[in-house]
Amino acid sequence: MLTAYARSHQGLVRSENQDGYVVEPLPDGAWLLAVADGMGGLPGGAVASRRVLEVIRRLGGGRRHGAAELEQAVKAANRELFREARQRPNLKGMGTTVTVAQVAGTELIVAHVGDSRAYRLRGGRLERLTQDHSVAGELEAAGEISRDEAAVHPQRHVLTRAVGPWHTVRVDLLVVPWHRADRLLLCTDGLTGSVPEAEILGILERTRGEAAVDALVAAALARGGPDNVTVVLAEDDGEAGGHGR
Repeated sequence: MLTAYARSHQGLVRSENQDGYVVEPLPDGAWLLAVADGMGGLPGGAVASRRVLEVIRRLGGGRRHGAAELEQAVKAANRELFREARQRPNLKGMGTTVTVAQVAGTELIVAHVGDSRAYRLRGGRLERLTQDHSVAGELEAAGEISRDEAAVHPQRHVLTRAVGPWHTVRVDLLVVPWHRADRLLLCTDGLTGSVPEAEILGILERTRGEAAVDALVAAALARGGPDNVTVVLAEDDGEAGGHGR
């Protein structure tokens, strides 16, 4: 049965953890999963990530959802954050990334804003399902720079889309097939900004479950842990369902 595992760590440099996650079981073995990363350097980053995840948890409601519902939940969170920031000047400009996934039966739905990522591991290949909404990510998507160049671009952390700072937000939606042997990784850029994708793949090939999420976080910390790091992993464990930390 599909099981979800999660871990979030403050890292070794930041004074607080502005990341967060959701792992919510749904009927018939489905899962609602999410990661969020409050915008560093702006007021209210921790507030923003917490608020968007509260909206996602309310969406859970013990039932499955369609892609449009996931999109509307993210947009509702955007309206809440934008309104709160206008009412509380100390939170002006607060924002967060969010990557939401629902795995149900043979379908995976992803709703995404920002530079947290979703990956699907299938047949020994780690496939990035989301595009980074950053200056570097937009240049990569336009074919102006390569993926390797985007990974070291000086503006790779400058977001072009986020939940909260503006009165409207565009949400990327993706609906793809899901196979029982697939594994889903959601993570913030505290992982991908420190650990190369090839190493992430290697860790996932060697480990599963809680051991895998622990190893991924440890890999980021081994490189100095410069940012908060959050990992959510969903995979079939061959047994009864459950979730990790």
